[in-house]
Amino acid sequence: MNINIKATNTTLTNAIRDNIEVKLEVLEKFLKPENQIFVELVEDSKHHTGKFFRAEVQISPTGNYAEAVASDFYEAMDLVIPKITEQMRRDKDKKISLRRRLGNLFKKNK
Repeated sequence: MNINIKATNTTLTNAIRDNIEVKLEVLEKFLKPENQIFVELVEDSKHHTGKFFRAEVQISPTGNYAEAVASDFYEAMDLVIPKITEQMRRDKDKKISLRRRLGNLFKKNK
């Protein structure tokens, strides 16, 4: 699992980096060693009030993508992890069910 973290309009502290790595360990069971995870943390400076921290997670080469907006980076990461996990779980279930259906077709033809 290869993680690339990019911070836009803000500084990336060690605490935020460690938090991201801990949160992304949940995805490890869905990933292959050659997959790359791109995380982008953006502080939108155009807002005066409200939610203006955005976290984006993109997984390559599978193409899964999720983003969340919150009042701080930690909350944004807490919101984006379930979204990307659900996408990866759905993809894995599709692959398994397809493999089972194809296996059943070959059993019937014998």
